[in-house]
Amino acid sequence: MRSQMRLAALAALVAATILASQDTRADGNRFALDLGGVRQGFVHATVEPDKSIPTRQQLTLTAQEIAPSLASIVETFASSKPVKRDVRLTSGAVVRKATEARLASVRLPALGSGGAAEIELDFAVTGVTTQPLLSAKESPPSPSSARITGFRVDLTGMQAIEAPKLDAITITQKPDGSATTGALAIEVAAGGAPPFVAWHKSNGAKAAPRTLRVEYVGSDGAVVLKLQLDRCTPSSVTPLGANGTTRIVLACAALSQRTGS
Repeated sequence: MRSQMRLAALAALVAATILASQDTRADGNRFALDLGGVRQGFVHATVEPDKSIPTRQQLTLTAQEIAPSLASIVETFASSKPVKRDVRLTSGAVVRKATEARLASVRLPALGSGGAAEIELDFAVTGVTTQPLLSAKESPPSPSSARITGFRVDLTGMQAIEAPKLDAITITQKPDGSATTGALAIEVAAGGAPPFVAWHKSNGAKAAPRTLRVEYVGSDGAVVLKLQLDRCTPSSVTPLGANGTTRIVLACAALSQRTGS
């Protein structure tokens, strides 16, 4: 009996230690973010060496709460416009700063498979300085923001699409400034495959590419962030077996700016 009690106490201690360490990791790099003097809410931040340019660093910001101004920055980047901002990260009595940080890539979340629906922004910076927060002024309130909980997709010339899953989308800019993504994949629900199969088969005859619109939405169905991808063609259409869904992989030539309200 005593042995069982000791084991139970040890298990509780181990669980508490693990939880405490997780909390430390979660809170230790959580900051209030300002980009170009505009408050964006809270993010997690990490700094690593830039493998491609030894004199630079990569500042990665991860956000689950998306303010409209942050969504606007992502959409501006996706429209092939360069994005440079002074970054200010505040945590307690410490502030970290990076001047003229250049947005290098944006990763939008995978949805439909569980896990945190967060966006990730990678900035190229010459350095990040850390100093005490000298001002005692009260911080401005965080902006109104929303969490991404779902998505909607629409293809020109295609009937309404029921898609339970969407892969993560990573947006980068080429040296000429044009925005690009890798292959984009969705899974369509049972019975939704025939139009894609027909489109894929006709692709050999150089059927006209389609425009894909992706809307990331919150719990109330309101749009949090949207993208438009142009000149998309299917590279594969793969049935997934018993669940009746079909995986569609698309290659899109370009991104456009926001598609309007």
